[in-house]
Amino acid sequence: MSKKDRLKKQSLKQLEAKKDAAREEQRERSQVRESKSARKLRRRAKKLDSALTVLLKIFMCVPFLWSGLYYGGIFIVGISGEQMDDVPVRIAVFLGIGSALCLTGIVLAFLSKYIVQFLFCFAGAVTFMQGASYIVDKAKERIGEGYGLTEEQKGLAAKWRWGLYPIMAVAVISAVLLARYIIKKVSARRRRQRELDNAPVKSIVD
Repeated sequence: MSKKDRLKKQSLKQLEAKKDAAREEQRERSQVRESKSARKLRRRAKKLDSALTVLLKIFMCVPFLWSGLYYGGIFIVGISGEQMDDVPVRIAVFLGIGSALCLTGIVLAFLSKYIVQFLFCFAGAVTFMQGASYIVDKAKERIGEGYGLTEEQKGLAAKWRWGLYPIMAVAVISAVLLARYIIKKVSARRRRQRELDNAPVKSIVD
């Protein structure tokens, strides 16, 4: 092969190498753009998820303030002050302990202690409902007797039910928060496992 042919061949090789390098650079830039877009989408999804979590925590406060604090407080004061002489004091204790447990669970939820907050909220709602169901059943008994009652008194069972029973929503929202926490944990673990499985492996020669 003449010197001219060798130079020409070498020049073609260099040109092909430059083209390969340009293609590789373009591919890497494309991957970087895709990874940036993916990171942006993940950040947006994370912000949306965080906003939804905060909203759930705020919604959790509404039934507690309505049932646990307002109505629960009214009945605790009424029973303790012997204004409801046919309702035992233990019912006020149930309402008080249930409200305290739910409040603790809500505080823990805002601190992102999702497992513990569910335990407190669930136990609080169940304890509170022990007292609430007794009060509503007692009102039904009075209505069943059906004498000497005004129209307002006849509607007490329904009124007290709407006042006391929404405390169960605290436990429901708490369970939703726990479920979201578990799902995110499992998803993150699977994502890490996929990254490990797809990670490049060093060759035996290296």
